[in-house]
Amino acid sequence: MKTYDLAIIGSGPSGLMAALTAARKGISVVLFEKNEIIGRKILATGNGRCNLTNKNISVMRYHGACRKFIRSILNKFDQFQTIKFFESLGVILKEEDRGRVFPRSNQASTIVNALKHAIKESGVNTVTGLKIKSVEKSTEFIIKNENNQTFKAKKVILATGGKAAFQFGSSGDGFFWASKFGHNIVPVFAALVPVETREIWVKEVSGIKMETKITTKAGNKTIHESYGDCLFTDYGLSGTAIMTQAGKIGPLLDNNSVKIFVDLYPEITKQDLIKKITYIFKNSGSKTLVNSLAGFFPLKLAPVILHLSDICHDKKASETSETERLKIVRCIKAMKLTVKKLRPLKEAQISTGGIDTEEVDRNTLESKIIKGLYFAGEIMDVDGDSGGFNLQWAWSSGFVSGQGISLF
Repeated sequence: MKTYDLAIIGSGPSGLMAALTAARKGISVVLFEKNEIIGRKILATGNGRCNLTNKNISVMRYHGACRKFIRSILNKFDQFQTIKFFESLGVILKEEDRGRVFPRSNQASTIVNALKHAIKESGVNTVTGLKIKSVEKSTEFIIKNENNQTFKAKKVILATGGKAAFQFGSSGDGFFWASKFGHNIVPVFAALVPVETREIWVKEVSGIKMETKITTKAGNKTIHESYGDCLFTDYGLSGTAIMTQAGKIGPLLDNNSVKIFVDLYPEITKQDLIKKITYIFKNSGSKTLVNSLAGFFPLKLAPVILHLSDICHDKKASETSETERLKIVRCIKAMKLTVKKLRPLKEAQISTGGIDTEEVDRNTLESKIIKGLYFAGEIMDVDGDSGGFNLQWAWSSGFVSGQGISLF
């Protein structure tokens, strides 16, 4: 039986980068993927367009592990190296708003196909369509799949992802094997996922999207603030502004009442908004409040704001009192909702938690507990904001783990 220098379990972005990096060093690599094709999860990123990195990468946009650990990995293979890497594979890239980088084709398949070709050229042996059943170590690592085929490897990289979007293969198997090897697993929650609210009035405005500022609080303590689009849905809220905060909300829900405050006009101060509304209302003549608010946001939202402000929507705008106008402005600047729960992991883009990075060497991503065992990607307790930050973590950590493999 052939003994490979390196076995990699998982062919997501980090696993593919690790395989290619190691193989280009002359290391013999076998890559295992339970799906029939490699890179399946990449195909779903960026709504099928693959937001592969961000020009504005910063350690402040990541969560979980200590910043020193995250910074060390990102510095070894940053966003500019990622861009050069894909350009070297023949991929034409483009930059969009907020520094997001996509393939010019707008197709995630462009990225997957480029990686597939590079993997094949580098001599990596890919084994697809079979689930790995066990990973054990004696003098070497022994890997068995569900067909009872056995593979041997001197070293192993677990790049199995977290538990998000398990329909694409991230079922948490890597956590099971890592824990059997003695690693601590930081509790896993959905992140970059929509939120369900207790308020049912959201159904009345389902489909409305606005640029907002979202503030979440547990009691009187502010958890997080973020800017971006907020989408009202039948069950609650979606959009980048709220999904960015989901990873921080999840761990608090068992013991706290978490409130969401939506600022529908973050670019205008409360005082300036009062002036604008006062001017418009006083010049509205016989217009009702609903019609007078039509210029502020989509019409379906006006009755809800008035209801939450406890003001009759048929009232003439010109007849509102200063107190009523203040109530409306307060609602616009801090529309309050209560979190019921996060949407399921199946709908999450990523998950929080994972391998405790205190147990991982930040120079090579080798386990401090089991010699020859390495990690890459979302399996570790690192998660980033929406906008290409998580894929950059995958490329960076995949490169570092692949580069860290040494047979001497």
